[in-house]
Amino acid sequence: MADTSEEELRILDPKTVADELRKHGPPRQITMHGTTAWLVSRYDEVRDCLGHPGMSPAAAYAASQGQTTPVSGLFEDTLPGTNPPQHTRLRRLLAKAFTTRRVESLRPRVQEITDTLLDRIAVDGRADLVTALAIPLPMQVICELLGVPIADRTEFHQWADLMLTPPLDPDTAARSQDAATKLWTYMEDLAEARRKAPEDDLISDLMSAHEDDRLSHREVVATARMMLIAGYELTGSFISNAVLSLLSRPDQLELLRKDPELAGRGGLEELLRHAGPGILVVRFANEDVEIGPVRIRAGDQVLLDMDAAHSDPAHFTDGERLDLTRDSGMHLQFGHGIHYCIGAPLARVEGQIALESLVRRFPGLRLGVPASEISHSKNPFIRSLTALPVEFEAQRPAG
Repeated sequence: MADTSEEELRILDPKTVADELRKHGPPRQITMHGTTAWLVSRYDEVRDCLGHPGMSPAAAYAASQGQTTPVSGLFEDTLPGTNPPQHTRLRRLLAKAFTTRRVESLRPRVQEITDTLLDRIAVDGRADLVTALAIPLPMQVICELLGVPIADRTEFHQWADLMLTPPLDPDTAARSQDAATKLWTYMEDLAEARRKAPEDDLISDLMSAHEDDRLSHREVVATARMMLIAGYELTGSFISNAVLSLLSRPDQLELLRKDPELAGRGGLEELLRHAGPGILVVRFANEDVEIGPVRIRAGDQVLLDMDAAHSDPAHFTDGERLDLTRDSGMHLQFGHGIHYCIGAPLARVEGQIALESLVRRFPGLRLGVPASEISHSKNPFIRSLTALPVEFEAQRPAG
């Protein structure tokens, strides 16, 4: 397969990158924030990149090159920050915490937390679902699973927001690193406390693995920090995205109102395809890799356009449209291959319970402001909302 010459590549000005997103063309080069990268947007090619052993997440690639960047440093010694054999060992140890059976055993507790959160807003007839449900639900679940005091969740949320903000300038990079250091110190102290006095939680389990020489102390702390962030930030974003998509499409909302269990029979997968948090996924080539009609050279950066892949007409008829009856089980929102999200079962349970509970509890749920006024995060890689005002019929307190 022939290389694509420099003259044949389309090098785009940052202002026009947006015009290239969601297009279903072959891989092409773009310039974004001064950095040249390959943009991959067709479903099959995005899937190939996600699963190709010659492609690495940014943090794992930096580690393989002996580099530390503001972003890669946040994920050193974690699943997103490693490749085999370290990745294989970490994944084997963590997989026990997220088996389908273990996650299903958490379902009653997830439902209890959801009901409690909805009780708090029921009498008001209005709420911001980002702060009332989408963030606190997965936050409380992952905190309980790890053994982190829920009283500290406000600080965790602030630290995670700063850590996940792309370091596009020295100021944001410095604030991101400061937040990462604070969260690292907190998790290090907690891990040490669990070493001295184990409890029935995941950090204690990780420390036990550490004592058996299967995890280093650094791996324990890094993994706990990564799980805390990933365990609520992306799931919370998805829940709010999904609610906005439904409230913006009355026909699909009505389907779920009539049959709330539709979320568990495939509707959730369609919402993940249509409104999942992943917008752009970054990979680096460890070696020369052929993707579609081009050869991507070792060291090249690759941007995977998830929205384009999930609306590719070769796989999804009328892919821009939300259709809860569509078979969307092949979506790529959780990734593909060895870096497939290990927390996917838990995210699915939380998303399903949140959506089913909302439509059952508040059948008149509606947007509190026009959809055009909903505030979105400025992070170009993650789709999330900063607020989601809703209204519903106020309910009298029980008793």
